[in-house]
Amino acid sequence: MQANEIYQALKSRGHNASTVAEALGVRPQSVAGVIRSGRGSERIAKAVAVAGGCCFERMFPFYQEQNNKKVQRTKNIDELKAELGVI
Repeated sequence: MQANEIYQALKSRGHNASTVAEALGVRPQSVAGVIRSGRGSERIAKAVAVAGGCCFERMFPFYQEQNNKKVQRTKNIDELKAELGVI
């Protein structure tokens, strides 16, 4: 989602970056930074998704992509270990 869509989702549920920040005990700039960049603190991103009533993966696809890369890397390493006979 784009930042303006995230802000709109928050607004529709009576929230904004400041209310999320206060609930988490962080600065509003930290929340706004995650919303604008689509990355940063996963904890903040998850809280924004909950406050906005949206699926975390849909609101912040960056984290799903990162997880997919980690899974693929682990799979590649395991395959290489098998080829090399390393357990």
